[in-house]
Amino acid sequence: MGIGHRADELIQIVGFFVSIAWIATALRLYVRVFLIRAFGWDDGWMLFAQLMHTMNATCAIGGALTGTGRLTKDLKPDGMMMALRFWWICYFSYCLCMIGAKVSVGLSLLRYTPTTQKMFRIITHAVIYTSVVMGLIYGLLATFQCKPVQFFWTRALGEKGTCISMDIIIAFTYVMSAIFAVCDFTFAILPVFLIKGLNMSRNQKFALIPILSMACVASSAVIVRLAYVPTFRDPEFLYATVPIAIWSEIEMSLAITAGSLPTLRPLYRVAASKFSWKTSFFSARRSGHVSRATLTIGGTAISRKETGYISCSESERKIVNVESEEFALEDQSPITEPRFMGGITKATHVQVDFEDDHKV
Repeated sequence: MGIGHRADELIQIVGFFVSIAWIATALRLYVRVFLIRAFGWDDGWMLFAQLMHTMNATCAIGGALTGTGRLTKDLKPDGMMMALRFWWICYFSYCLCMIGAKVSVGLSLLRYTPTTQKMFRIITHAVIYTSVVMGLIYGLLATFQCKPVQFFWTRALGEKGTCISMDIIIAFTYVMSAIFAVCDFTFAILPVFLIKGLNMSRNQKFALIPILSMACVASSAVIVRLAYVPTFRDPEFLYATVPIAIWSEIEMSLAITAGSLPTLRPLYRVAASKFSWKTSFFSARRSGHVSRATLTIGGTAISRKETGYISCSESERKIVNVESEEFALEDQSPITEPRFMGGITKATHVQVDFEDDHKV
């Protein structure tokens, strides 16, 4: 007897979406490690999320091969036990994957948020902590829902044990889904207000906002999955919960892929330079002010240029406040040779302030 059309469908969808997520993750790592050589904590968390995603996908495929997607009458006790054990592992690996993806997106937004934007940074930190706490609570609840723990899968063999009411799992699934959706939409809205204050053209802003806001697309899978949450209490658990497994897989894949796409702009610029594409939408961005003053000492005029700007280029790991003073020395005496300061005609003083208050 074959594995059935529902199990076959699950394997195909899982294989496709985990492959897409790995492509996005691999490109992200290539950009961070080899192109800009600036691997950061956000990249590490996204890699962790993808590893947990791979564990979840492996268990989902293993469950499909052993019993997920089939009715109880079509399963042997050993196969049902293995499928339930795979399901049990998927609970916590899903939570760890989503925690890693949301922490990564939050850290990426913090890297683009100047230290002067304290409210944005507070909101971002709050969303990160909320995602971590909610994910851990749900993961621990689902993992230890039965006593002893292994009763979750050994019940297929007729062993004795107890589990909490499935209504509790369903209620927490709704709460977790709602919180994750709110966190995703918060991450989508913050870049709109962040980019609004940058000194760049309107076209550049319109091009950049969707890129930084793409992490919210995972919430679409969350919303669709809500319709299938009541199937947790179905007596045919392995057969009825296939849509939950599918949409959870899609959610993880979208979260990782969408969270990685904003980091691929340097790769686009490399391709654009090779194939002569237009790159104006993805050029480095800076905002600031310039002031000039001229002071005459004796026969020498000193032109002073002061510049201050906030740099937000992709090659930098953090927002950098830059202040510079440039002195252009012009000898206005009848003698044409520069005589001021031993022939020096221009001096520039630059101070760079990083987020951690180090100065160069």
